[in-house]
Amino acid sequence: MHVQVPLATLLGLDDRPAELPTLGPIPASRARDLVRAQLSAPWRFALTDTEGRLVRAGTLRRRPTVDDLACLAETADTQSVDTGTGAASQTPVPPTDPAAPGLVDLLVDATLLQRLIGDPTAVPPSWRPVLDEIATSRGRPLDDSPTDRFPHAALRRHVEFRDRTCTFTGCVAPAHGIDLDHTHDHARGGPTTADDLGPACRHDHGLKQRGWTLAQPEPGVFVWRSPLGREYRTRSDPLLPPPPPLLPVAEEDDPCCADPLDDLDRSGPLIVWRPATDDHDDEPRPPPHPATDLDEPPPF
Repeated sequence: MHVQVPLATLLGLDDRPAELPTLGPIPASRARDLVRAQLSAPWRFALTDTEGRLVRAGTLRRRPTVDDLACLAETADTQSVDTGTGAASQTPVPPTDPAAPGLVDLLVDATLLQRLIGDPTAVPPSWRPVLDEIATSRGRPLDDSPTDRFPHAALRRHVEFRDRTCTFTGCVAPAHGIDLDHTHDHARGGPTTADDLGPACRHDHGLKQRGWTLAQPEPGVFVWRSPLGREYRTRSDPLLPPPPPLLPVAEEDDPCCADPLDDLDRSGPLIVWRPATDDHDDEPRPPPHPATDLDEPPPF
């Protein structure tokens, strides 16, 4: 199972949800369970900047131990199930099928990585080689083969992390496993580089043969133009969006937090508001119009 989980969540530093690219967000506790069950699956990392955008990506050969993952998780590998006798029996959580294809994407904030590397006691011992590999890994240059027809693995991985989904407006097909489309067609001289590639599902990939045009004014920003001339600009969400700012806590003497009812004078008599009355309400009203005889002919 493909899971994308922030490093801080896996270390237990916060409870930011992880994501299953084909399904959506999942709780942090469930993400830790999935990662522990997929230590033998391929692991990748994506290093992000302060805005959550991709800086670089790579693969990981190192793994933390199961014990270090378990001690950081909020929940154990068992669930308490009431048997009806008042006692709780321990039912193990079924592990991920070893034969099922799995993939773990570790989303790493660059600022957090520097802080963890600088503090030897911040993480369990088996995590230290993993963090060192992320910090020192550089991998293959992205744009070293611009004339190749297909991108190499490092370039594909970078584009998948950067764009996350199909680049067509409204399409949420995960980037992993779909086509990488040349913005400027390779057959017409388009290079196989990061600024000329973008994920496109098979359906949307064929739109360029049905009158649609595509431009990429900057890496990761796509402008689709319909046959009628309407433009649709798309860009993926950040991998690790920054948390929202905390609301300011007002002081006790802050006038904006004062109760407006505190200024009311409650010592006087209670005044009940009543709607204004008409000055002519005391005049006698004319009698009601007599009922019309239903047998009379209409007046027209």
